[in-house]
Amino acid sequence: MITILTTTDNKLQVENYINSIERLNELVVITTNEIKNSSNKIIKVENNTIIPVIDWNDTEPPYLFPTFSCTENNLLAFVFYKLGNHQKAFEFVSEENELHQHLLIVANLQYGYAITTAQIQFLEKTSTHNLAIVYNFGITNPIIENKILQNTYEEAIKIGKTDAEKLFSIKHYVNLLLDNGLNNDAEKLIRSVQQMAIFEEEKNAMNHLLSSSLMAQISLPYNAEKLSEIATLQAECIQYYEENKLQVNAGLLLINASEITNYQNEFIKSKDFINKAILYFKDENIPEFLGEATLQKATLLYAWSKNGSPQYYKPAINTFQNALKVFKRDTHPQKFADIHHNLALIYSEIQVSENEKPIWTAFCASSFKDALKFYTKEKYAYQYAMISHNYATALMGFPEAKLHNNLDKAFVMFEEALKIRTSKNHPFERALTLLNQLELYWLMHNETNEDETKSFEDMIEKANEIKKLVSEKALLEKAQEHLTELEKLKKIIQ
Repeated sequence: MITILTTTDNKLQVENYINSIERLNELVVITTNEIKNSSNKIIKVENNTIIPVIDWNDTEPPYLFPTFSCTENNLLAFVFYKLGNHQKAFEFVSEENELHQHLLIVANLQYGYAITTAQIQFLEKTSTHNLAIVYNFGITNPIIENKILQNTYEEAIKIGKTDAEKLFSIKHYVNLLLDNGLNNDAEKLIRSVQQMAIFEEEKNAMNHLLSSSLMAQISLPYNAEKLSEIATLQAECIQYYEENKLQVNAGLLLINASEITNYQNEFIKSKDFINKAILYFKDENIPEFLGEATLQKATLLYAWSKNGSPQYYKPAINTFQNALKVFKRDTHPQKFADIHHNLALIYSEIQVSENEKPIWTAFCASSFKDALKFYTKEKYAYQYAMISHNYATALMGFPEAKLHNNLDKAFVMFEEALKIRTSKNHPFERALTLLNQLELYWLMHNETNEDETKSFEDMIEKANEIKKLVSEKALLEKAQEHLTELEKLKKIIQ
């Protein structure tokens, strides 16, 4: 739906323009009163002029249209654009009309068509903000360097005609900073301009951005005050979206809110948030967002199952499997791999009877292999090492196999992880792998005395290496326990 907010002087004229198209009035509300708590897109008409309203809620491309004279063709073209019917919009404006050029650029942005040199030149003359948006989201030849893009945003912020336009440029510049991992810079910028936001939609956009920049910076151990600030900001933004019937926006933020409340150990609240998000995405029939919410719910259930609530293991499996209905190997290969990595971990941890173990270990191995098909050593070394480490750890608990030795395979997987988890680049991760590999040594069978001596020497070397890699007390104590047991074994070997 579209709302046209106009004056008494222009209302009859606007009604005539809208009524000239059969049944268009069923999709357009014309009013002289300010509209609150509405998800409708808004167009203002004053003094025979069309005044586009900034879309703060990401329901259309972040393009700043200029004002236009309120002719019948201009208004109808703009209304159909707002309704998402670009083809119909172009029927009302000729190529000579400047509005045609703006609509064409937005259509190219939205549908992934290349931005022409002539269009770039047009934007250089008309709007630095729109030029930055095209550089950021459009297909250009050549591809714009990140530094030029940043400079263009900064220039747009500097020369914005109003505070609202400056804030709108800041909003998308901050998203660029977040995309590039400059989370602290993003936070500082948002905090420095928050006082410029006057209207509720502007304040909400700034609060949402601030919560995103803070969330991007959280790490273990979690700072309780930071989590509380993020949770408060998210709650305010969710309330705004729900009051304005923006269920998709609310649902996306509910996913993040569920994650934060989980970190705060508010498990019931976390579950309520993610269930509400799932309902919103079902109502809006958006499978991919529904998949994201389902994936987050599965992750939460898995986290709870590992923290003293094993009854959640099977619900976690079912929920991850539901997420796979959306995130398939051919359409979302990375998410597909991540889900299978999580499933593999669950299959390796869940407590089952001895009779059931073979089938669960088969599931586990299959899911680890699916994860490693995407996370290869060549393209994703860090993730490859992590999955290899986890696969090796799982293999240590597998029942004895007929065709191969699971312990030998685990040893090879640990060695693969150690090639990437070097003492220089990943000392903590290397220490964890070495500790698990030491546990494996105790389980393995040595065929000869020479093998036994070699294993003993390797274990001594690896236990001592751990003491050089980390300072964490728990890890050092584990390493020392191995050295103590090895000292006892030394007497037997000799």
